[in-house]
Amino acid sequence: MLDLRAQRDTETLHAGKDKPETPRKRTLQIYQELRERICLLDYEPGTVLNERDLASEFGVSRTPIRRVLQWLEGDGLILSKQGRGTVVTEIDLASQKDVYFLRIRLAEMVGASDPYPPDQEALEALHALAERCRAMMDRPDFRAFGEVNIGLHKTLLRVIRNESLREMSDKLFYQACRIWFKLLLDANWRKEVTLVQQEIEAIEHCFRIGDVESAGFVRRNFVSMVLRRLNEMF
Repeated sequence: MLDLRAQRDTETLHAGKDKPETPRKRTLQIYQELRERICLLDYEPGTVLNERDLASEFGVSRTPIRRVLQWLEGDGLILSKQGRGTVVTEIDLASQKDVYFLRIRLAEMVGASDPYPPDQEALEALHALAERCRAMMDRPDFRAFGEVNIGLHKTLLRVIRNESLREMSDKLFYQACRIWFKLLLDANWRKEVTLVQQEIEAIEHCFRIGDVESAGFVRRNFVSMVLRRLNEMF
């Protein structure tokens, strides 16, 4: 039987923006929307996701919602509990060390996987993300910080041609995305935003000179910093 998670990842990556909306594409859009809500803590850990309510919100039957919830459970973002329904999982810092180790290794492969050349849209996206960092430097906003990290991830994903590498990079990013909301609680806000801004600007520079391999290693180094912090904590 086809693995639902593999099928979901492949379909997500091939859902072209210029194609007319189909039931399959609509399901993918709902999945992506719910995944971001979870990772931005719009749905906090312990939140119960109700099939009927979600179907009503998105104007679809419960069948595609059920499929989306299967995908999210496969990602480890929700869990079906008897008597409680489908619940958003807790943020477990200790379990993230293995995820971050893999993310480091995947980032190293970006330049060696025949990447797409960065286009103008990617450059503009990175520039806008750096500007968002400057704007929030003195105004702590955890959600905006999460949005910047997701935006950076999506921009980097644009240059990965290798489908398997894209799928795994995407899955692991969202598994680890919520970790920031715990790390930021005891962190120096300006320092954390500055680090992300520096990462974005370094990647933008690599993209402008067409050096995707170096951009991958920039990403690798910043992900490695987070892993070192996790190792110090646990």
